[in-house]
Amino acid sequence: MKFLNNSEVSMNICADYTWPSVAMGVEVFKKGLYELKTRNVQSRFVTDITKDNIEYCKELMQISELRHLDGIKGNFYISETGYLAPATYHEKGEPASQIIYSNVKELINHQRYVFDTFWDKAIAAELR
Repeated sequence: MKFLNNSEVSMNICADYTWPSVAMGVEVFKKGLYELKTRNVQSRFVTDITKDNIEYCKELMQISELRHLDGIKGNFYISETGYLAPATYHEKGEPASQIIYSNVKELINHQRYVFDTFWDKAIAAELR
C-alpha cells in the first residue's frame, strides 16, 4: 500500500488473470486504487480479461485505463520512483506473501519499457 500511496505521477500494472480479483476483492487494495484516481495519478493496467474476472475488470475500467493481453503471466507494478513485483503466486482474491521492491532507476526504466511494449500489444478492455 505504501507503494501505491507514494505514487504521484503514474502507476502501471501488468498482471495475470487473477490480479483483478485481488485489486477489487481485497478492500485495502481497492481503496488504494481509487485513491490514485482521486489524486489524479495516471494509472494503466494490462491483464488477461476472462469470463471469470470480467466483473472485477468492469469495475477497474471505472478508475483506470485497462487493456487485455491474452495469456499474460506474472505481475509487476511500476511508478515513477519504484518497481514492485510479487515473488510468489497469489491465489484468487489473496495478495502475494512475498514482494520484490527496487528503486534502482535502470530497473525502473527497463520495466517501464517492458510494460509499454505489453501496453502497445494489448487491446482496449472495451473491445474485449
